[in-house]
Amino acid sequence: MNDAIDSQQEPDAVRAAVQAQIIECLNRFYAMEAGMWGKPLDSLIIRTVVQGRMQGKLYDFSALSEALDLPISTLHRKINSLVESGYLRREPVGKSVYIAPTERTSVKFDESFEAMVTTLRRLYRGEYNFDGAPKLCDEP
Repeated sequence: MNDAIDSQQEPDAVRAAVQAQIIECLNRFYAMEAGMWGKPLDSLIIRTVVQGRMQGKLYDFSALSEALDLPISTLHRKINSLVESGYLRREPVGKSVYIAPTERTSVKFDESFEAMVTTLRRLYRGEYNFDGAPKLCDEP
């Protein structure tokens, strides 16, 4: 009976340790992103615009409003601030105005992703040891 309990406790302990590592990684990713862009909503807008650009999907205010489930008035205010800060720019195409990341934003995004990808690769490969070895997420 004790062997059955011990055999179940070990996977539970490993699962809890992995979950803690994943949460730590997500918190570090968030901290990196917040360090680059600032507030959570600003980060969400920038991340969505960058992702759209990478996927060949351009966002105008209406499409971004729908994708993020945010009022257009909020987006106008936030995007104006992000344009003034140099993170985003407006691209007029015909009668539409699309939102695009600036070169500076794209470079910073690429740099941060290198650190995130390295961390995820370590997690995927199982490069962890719960007996005091280095954690999955290195200090930023």
